[in-house]
Amino acid sequence: MTEVLWEAAAPAGSDDADPNRSAAAGKVLRALRAGSTGRLFPSVMRPTDDGLLAHERFLAGDDDAAVLAAAFATPRFAPLMELLDALDAWCQRASKRYHDLLAPGLLEVTDSGLFGPLVTEAFTACAAGIRYEADEQRLRWTAFLDQFLQRLAQDVTGPWFDQASLRLPVTGIEAQSGETHNGRRRILRVSMSGGGAVAYKPRPPGGELLFLASDDSVFAFLNSLPPVTGPVDLPVLRCTTGSGPDRLEYTWQEWLEPPPAQSGLIRSAPGRRLVGTKLGRRQAERYWHRAGSLAAAAFRFGIADLGEGNVLSGTRPGQQEPLHYPVDLEIFFAPIARLYDTGLIADAEAGDHHHPGLEDQARWCTVDGPVAHFTETTGGGLRLTRRSRPCVRARTRTVVADTQGRLGYGPYLSSFLRGMFDAWTLMCRHHEAIRAFLARAGHDRYVRVLLRPTAAYTQVLADRLTGTGPGLAPTADAVREPTPETGDRPATHSPAAAPGLSAIGTAATQAADMRRTVFSPDETAQMDVLDVPYFFRSVSGGPLLSVGPPHKTVPAPEDSQWAPASAFIEDRGRDLAGLGVALRDAVEYAYDRVEPCALNADGVGVRLLHRRTGQVGFDWPQARRRVVYSWTRNTVRIRTDPLVRPLPAADVRRRLLAVDRTDAALRSRWAASGFDDEETGERLQALTAAAMRWLQDVVHLHGWPGSALVGPAAAAAACRLVQHAEGPRDFQHECLRLIEQAACDGDLPWRQVAYVTDALRIRDGRPQLYGTKFRLQEGKLEPCPIEQPDRVDALRRSLRMEPLARYASRLRSRFEPQVQ
Repeated sequence: MTEVLWEAAAPAGSDDADPNRSAAAGKVLRALRAGSTGRLFPSVMRPTDDGLLAHERFLAGDDDAAVLAAAFATPRFAPLMELLDALDAWCQRASKRYHDLLAPGLLEVTDSGLFGPLVTEAFTACAAGIRYEADEQRLRWTAFLDQFLQRLAQDVTGPWFDQASLRLPVTGIEAQSGETHNGRRRILRVSMSGGGAVAYKPRPPGGELLFLASDDSVFAFLNSLPPVTGPVDLPVLRCTTGSGPDRLEYTWQEWLEPPPAQSGLIRSAPGRRLVGTKLGRRQAERYWHRAGSLAAAAFRFGIADLGEGNVLSGTRPGQQEPLHYPVDLEIFFAPIARLYDTGLIADAEAGDHHHPGLEDQARWCTVDGPVAHFTETTGGGLRLTRRSRPCVRARTRTVVADTQGRLGYGPYLSSFLRGMFDAWTLMCRHHEAIRAFLARAGHDRYVRVLLRPTAAYTQVLADRLTGTGPGLAPTADAVREPTPETGDRPATHSPAAAPGLSAIGTAATQAADMRRTVFSPDETAQMDVLDVPYFFRSVSGGPLLSVGPPHKTVPAPEDSQWAPASAFIEDRGRDLAGLGVALRDAVEYAYDRVEPCALNADGVGVRLLHRRTGQVGFDWPQARRRVVYSWTRNTVRIRTDPLVRPLPAADVRRRLLAVDRTDAALRSRWAASGFDDEETGERLQALTAAAMRWLQDVVHLHGWPGSALVGPAAAAAACRLVQHAEGPRDFQHECLRLIEQAACDGDLPWRQVAYVTDALRIRDGRPQLYGTKFRLQEGKLEPCPIEQPDRVDALRRSLRMEPLARYASRLRSRFEPQVQ
């Protein structure tokens, strides 16, 4: 059931000059009438048929203003009035003090980008009847903004801001939504008059500086090294510390925009559109190769929490093609054992939420969303309810599609895995240099430590803000008004989805379990001011620290495996074997979306037997070796084989045609004997078995031998070989996938797909689809059983084949005289 927090009917009118209302509230109401308050208040949302919540509109116009005006005049909203007045006064003071820094009129209490998260929170608490310490929250918020403006004034004259796009004045300040840390602080997006934007991050961890900085970071260092097995292009961004004595307490970071040239519609439905990154085939191959390198680096350095919102597809100024950027890199050197633990991919069986950093489905929902939202009532009133459904999104920065509508890296698996291997060999070759770099660059960096999943905190904070959790209720002097829907009955709670879910720990922890969690005094103290608890350590280890400054030492958790884990600094990445588990996880995650064309390319050969059983081999020409990883559910193995020189295409063509001629001669002799000539039958079986072993090598080295590689006659011979062979069954089905892709690419006639499909279905004991296989029945050729006889001609037509009756007539006229 929906938890109703507050409801009000539309009054006949309102008076902005009401003496019981604050002057700042009058400004807000006038802006609301004009439709310029945006997300200053909860938005109006509507439930959809598929169980989501869709944004309907922001509050705007006379009717909404009248509802809020009446509410503002009641004692319940007095704390909000105090907050608006205090924020308005601060805007006036700060505008005068920083007039040379800020564009005229920038700081206004009606600015939803800057004050929306705070005002929405205060409105929700007041509406729910929760005691809200407006003065305390205002002091924390304005102190945070004062500190930001002081730091900006101090740093903006330095070399990092010397780009023309970052020239003064500041034209916009936007507080990012989501949880707050470190005394109600948020990341700010700061827009400059030169057209550029930067992120201000008021927190001590330095993952972005250590790994992402474009001038001196681990990723920049790796990009500068000569490749070992292939090119490596890891994402980097401009970022820097401050310049004052508190420089290690905050960072400036280049704001990453969506890729304008590669943004496009990736899903649509009536009334809905989802826009994401959309790439051509060649671009997609390069994109997923680079994303694979990022995945290997994240696994190597224990980088976690790379889910939706923390890793984004985007382009930097002057960059032609997008990359996947971990823009929120706080948790690293974490004790992760699987690629799933990075948050880049999801393990549904383990309870991971389905919004990892490398999403492979264009879902309508998002993991983020408000704590509460409005719905409209009959008569123009508003009802504020606790959110109980996921929200609809209109844009995604984590789903990447190609122009054929294929999503994720599954259709480009070989490129993705090659990127992983190329990055890993580079890190192995330069392991000692990386250790030395970390020892030098990491001494004044910090790593965040999550004592428990973020959802365990955000669920409790949402309960506190709305008074809807177990044991929580509105204060005695603010009783919820009964409504026709709720009457005087207590509403049943429906847990809201948390604003963010961490990759550390399982994200599927039930809301009830979260609320039963016993928090430490240090966690509780931070949640008491509505912060998500924030702890960190030096990269070199040492005590667990709390927010500040001054940073307070807090009791460390009993589990000694929390970051930083020394193994990720000292040992992981030392040898090639360490990549095996990550490769298995990457293949398993993409298994349902892998296409035949993705199994053999870029010097990579993938064989998939089942979801959790397979192997991948990587050519290493410089070492004249092939590195092969194989795995089952419980084991991963590695071996190296000599790298066999690829056979010239002419040799492949000659052998295919020779095998085909021999097969035809033996098969004719065998048929003439009534299939009683055992010696000929055995010779046929030996021929096709040996030829299939050879064909596996050909496919591994060249891909499928289609018309472009070996010519039409030999390409048809390869398809006949697959039809006639007794096995191996898995490889035959892999060949069918490759033949389908070759037909899609115009490299084979579509009828070859029908021939091989029907042959394998019959061999598997199933009816054929296309009617290409016949048998002798009472001296007459008849089609083998067909799965859908009434649709067979339509299926044949889809593959540009003649009707079955005409095909059967030709076969009978050619072969029946020989068999009678």
